[in-house]
Order: sequence, then structure tokens, then C-alpha cells
Amino acid sequence: MQSPSALLPTFHTSLQSFASSPSTFLVLHTIPTSTPPSSTSSQIKTVHVLDSSFNPPTRAHLRIALSALQSTKNASKPQRLLLLLATQNADKAPKPAAFEQRLAMMTILAQDILDQYHSDATSQGSTAENGMDEDSLLAVDIGVTKYPYFHDKAISIDDSKYYAGPATGQLPQQVHLLGFDSLIRLLDTKYYPSTHTLDPLSALFSKHRIRVTRRTEDGDKYGTAEEQDRIWEALARGERESEGGKREWAERIEMVEGEGEAVSSTKVREGVGKGDWALVERLVGKGVREHVQGEGLYVADDKGG
Repeated sequence: MQSPSALLPTFHTSLQSFASSPSTFLVLHTIPTSTPPSSTSSQIKTVHVLDSSFNPPTRAHLRIALSALQSTKNASKPQRLLLLLATQNADKAPKPAAFEQRLAMMTILAQDILDQYHSDATSQGSTAENGMDEDSLLAVDIGVTKYPYFHDKAISIDDSKYYAGPATGQLPQQVHLLGFDSLIRLLDTKYYPSTHTLDPLSALFSKHRIRVTRRTEDGDKYGTAEEQDRIWEALARGERESEGGKREWAERIEMVEGEGEAVSSTKVREGVGKGDWALVERLVGKGVREHVQGEGLYVADDKGG
């Protein structure tokens, strides 16, 4: 794997080109590097999309991605994960870490995901059972988008045809991986100012799905699992129809339990500010911690997104 720091100039140049281009979605890097979608003989059925500010990537991102990938029943099909960074964010300014630094750290996260996924697959015997070599089990793409909203991102990914089947042109289903806090924002009409309704989400739910990890580790901030499920249940009962929310959308939302220690990027940045590198490594892993420390990131945290 190429050194994340060595990728910084490439990412910087790619971001400049992307900003001045008409493209709204672009894959900048893939791990393993030899596995673009066109290289697989099997149609990719599902692309798991983990969209975040990655400022920095944490073990929570790792757990959300692995949980989704390991829940896929048909392991004989190639798995695809997209780590997606929006160069515009609906709530957060682009600071304190530059986008190219976040992309570099995303490559570390991608390798951590691959290592853990392959380790689990090997221990379970799934590689041998499916007659697949290790690298064909999973590939992780690192991409950028100019859109801050989920429905626009989903359309942009489809319109790019990046994941279209090489023979059929068929597009895979996207499964967007959200934390519960992101589900709240997704279903908040204030983020759709043109109509102040949920109508724009039809473009997302007509084709794709979302998988929501409950946030029960933060005490009373989000409530119990049962309380968090009420937002989904209200949609299923038709209580959001007056706002444009369709009850059938609830069938495309999967609620799952979160695992492990509560982790936030803010907590990581606070740990860096205190020089508590043991805490930082516990929250982000060794590779990301080494990059953060080596590049001097977050030392003067500006509380960005």
C-alpha cells in the first residue's frame, strides 16, 4: 500500500481538477488498486456508501462499514464499499484538516476495513467455500462529491455510471450507511429549502436503501433504541405524509444496533489537543493516529467538520 502521506500531492491536484470540472462525483482511489468495477466479471449488486466528513476517520466508521458488509447474505458476489467525502457540507465548514489530508486518512481506514474483513472471512472459511481469492471479496473506493445532501449524492453516483455492469450497464443498489444523528437530518424538512418537504427524498428511496446504526452510547442525547425507532415507526405509520414522507420508505430503512465505545471526531481532536495519544489510538486505530501525529493535524483544532 502506498504511503498515505505520499498520496497528498496527488489528492491535492485531483481535488483542484474536480473542483473546476462539471463532474459532481469522482472516485479518486481504490484499494486494492487493481480492482476498478470493470475488472470484475460479476455484476456488482450492492454498493455500500459510507458518507462522512472523516475529520478524522474513527473506529466507529470501521465498525459501521464492517457490520454492513458482514450482514450481506450473498457473500459469493463481489462486495463494494464507497467511502465518500463531500466537498460541501450542509452543516460544517471544511476545517480543520484539509480535504487531501482526510482522503489520505480514508485510505488508512480502507486498508483497516479490508484487513479486518479478510481476517474474518478467512477465519470463517468463506474464502475457500466460495472458491474466491481474497482480493475479489471486497474492494473499497474513495470518492468525492460536490453535493451535501444524500438524495443528490445517490443520483450523482448513478449518473456517473461508475458502477454500471460492464456487460449490461445495470446499476447496483446503493445502501447508504448512516448513524442515527444523520437519519434525523435526513428526515428534517429544513434541509430541503426549495419545498420544505421530504419530496426530494423520493429520488433516494425509489431505488436505494439506508442502514441506520442506532446511537445508544451517548446517554440521554438520542434516547433508548426504542425511542430512536420511533422516527422510523412514525414514517411507517404515515405520520410524515403531510410533509411528503411516504410510509413505504420505511421498508427501505434498516435499523441496527451500534457496537463498541462511543467515538466522535470531536473527541479525537480533543485528545490530540491534550496530547493523549493513547486515547487517540484507541479511538482511531494505529494507522490514523500515526498519520495525525506525523502530519501535525488538529494540534490547533478549529472545531471544523
